[in-house]
Amino acid sequence: MRKWLLIVGLLLCIHGFSQVSEGYKELRSYAQQKEILPADSSTFLSMYNKSGVHYLLPFYKAFYQEKALLKKDTGLYYQHLSQALSFLGDMHSIQELQKNQSEKLTDTAFAEAAKLVDASKEAVYDDAHAYILNKAKKNRVVMINEAHDQPAHRAFTISLLEDLYKAGFRYLAMEMLRNHNNNAITKVTVAAGHYVCEPVAGELIRKALELGYTLVPYEDNAPEHSVKQREYAQAKNLHDFITKKDSTAKIVVHAGYGHIEEGASSDDFIPMAAYFKNISGIDPLTIDQTHMTEGGLNTFESSVYNQWIRKHPLTKPAVIIQDQVSIELSGSIMNDIYVIHPPFKYSNGRPTWMTMNGWKKETSFAPAFRTAFLIQAYYANEYNAANPNLSVPADQTYIVAPNGLYYLYLQKGKYKVVFRDIAYEILGTKEIEVL
Repeated sequence: MRKWLLIVGLLLCIHGFSQVSEGYKELRSYAQQKEILPADSSTFLSMYNKSGVHYLLPFYKAFYQEKALLKKDTGLYYQHLSQALSFLGDMHSIQELQKNQSEKLTDTAFAEAAKLVDASKEAVYDDAHAYILNKAKKNRVVMINEAHDQPAHRAFTISLLEDLYKAGFRYLAMEMLRNHNNNAITKVTVAAGHYVCEPVAGELIRKALELGYTLVPYEDNAPEHSVKQREYAQAKNLHDFITKKDSTAKIVVHAGYGHIEEGASSDDFIPMAAYFKNISGIDPLTIDQTHMTEGGLNTFESSVYNQWIRKHPLTKPAVIIQDQVSIELSGSIMNDIYVIHPPFKYSNGRPTWMTMNGWKKETSFAPAFRTAFLIQAYYANEYNAANPNLSVPADQTYIVAPNGLYYLYLQKGKYKVVFRDIAYEILGTKEIEVL
């Protein structure tokens, strides 16, 4: 099947997507050939069907209805497409899409970014992990965010959990958890929440449960709420938990994007953290990961980041300290700490941060089937043999390395490995143990 990808690649070059992965190109070409899903006007790219999670479903719709969806809402289209790619671990394609959809930075804006970088030339790096833990010991509530298409942010939160637990934190409140009943969340399943189905998010929850954390859902349950009403409801849910469940609770809160900002940038958006601070009287320690990461939140921030990294190379997450405080290069002062992440490095097409600081190891697999497209590794004790689509993989990928092998990042343990074709049909399975 992949022999004709050279032709597809040439066609895609015309549209500016020549550097996306071969798996992305193949999936795009396949989905554009026929209507796999009934066409609809919604820009949402669902990955659910009646059997559970179907990780390729969003792409079938995105690529078959590409022109119509781009015309309706280009920004939302790429946002949803990037999130779908993150579930498959295709970080390189996400970065390429971000580059292609971003507006070209003007010479004036580029010069302004350079001024910001130069203005911080006296700043120094401090280890992000150590800096955060030192501050967290003095706080009851620690809030950290993520970009929903950047699993690396979840991996960083994982790296903090054990030491935060030792510092007395016993609860992990997560925006991504479904909040529809009072049942305790004690395992990873597709029913736990949409983003939980992303493999690194699944690992975040598994690690928290393994360490002894109690998981706390706090999402707003009223879909009719406005943006501000949702933020307030989230804050109230967190406050209610503290006052009604455990008045001495030390909580780690993992949220998305600007929800953890401690101030309002406009009357239209008052963040959850700002509401929480006002309602509870507790000043949370807020940690942003979204501003200073590869790709950034916009073209300008991306330029600031790239210019800074060229002058100040970085190999592990850090904070930039100037005048004894953590700074964000573009000047944001909405959070207490700003983590800057190093640019991604890749091994066999996959980002090396997936080793989780040595917790996982790169594990190779031969395709095993001629029409194999996607490989998934499920924990053996979680695998639902009757319906695998109800289980969340430990890792998965459609990226084939130059040597023809797939590479997954797995910790020690027993797994059920599933091979699927591009139509998401299971071709076969095998049991393995990673030693």
